[in-house]
Amino acid sequence: MEDQQKLNAMQRIIGVFFSPRPTFEDIDRRPGWVIPLVIIMAIVIGFTIVTMPITVPDQMEKQREKMLERGMDESQIDQILTTQEKVGKYIGPVMAAITTAIVLVIFALIVWFIGNIVLGGKTTFKTMFSVYLYSSLIGMLGMLLSLPLIIQKQTANVHFSLALLLPEEQSKTILYNVLKACGVFSIWQYVVLAIGFAVVYKFSMKKAGTTMVVLFIIYVIFSVAMSKIFGL
Repeated sequence: MEDQQKLNAMQRIIGVFFSPRPTFEDIDRRPGWVIPLVIIMAIVIGFTIVTMPITVPDQMEKQREKMLERGMDESQIDQILTTQEKVGKYIGPVMAAITTAIVLVIFALIVWFIGNIVLGGKTTFKTMFSVYLYSSLIGMLGMLLSLPLIIQKQTANVHFSLALLLPEEQSKTILYNVLKACGVFSIWQYVVLAIGFAVVYKFSMKKAGTTMVVLFIIYVIFSVAMSKIFGL
């Protein structure tokens, strides 16, 4: 065991895409979550800053419609939205980073709870959090690749899924949102997470894969519900 090569941070980042099993074996021996978390936060903040000029006007218009439905005065609405837009330039990226960090911790806790309590495995939360963060870098790659398309099309509704085959008028349907949630990078991330789950818990790939399929279905249901509630 002492002769096994230790991977540095860059090797781990590359390895999670091209050789996940040996990468997670190294993470299992030496958990580390700071570097992937910093990378994820940097990508989220940068993505939010770049896309705000595209996403904010649409959000403001939806807020305006809701305020008008409540019978608010036009001048009052303009004042509120102007203030929100000014504050949002600074608060938006920070809130996006904080929300992302909270979601990452919650989801990692869920996976750790299932592995330790439900399935009877044993690993530390630090190890599971490290595995979850490194697997999440795949989702971050998808985010980065979508950025040029978002800028080109001037819309945040950019994704890499079979939903692209459906006509625009079906964009609010459940089928569209289910296919959108089943994007290439989401599926890839859960496949890699299944490998990491199997490595740190010493489970078979069948057991780890089945667990991740169930979690992915829950993730899809959650994504569709959020799309319906917030009109995403």
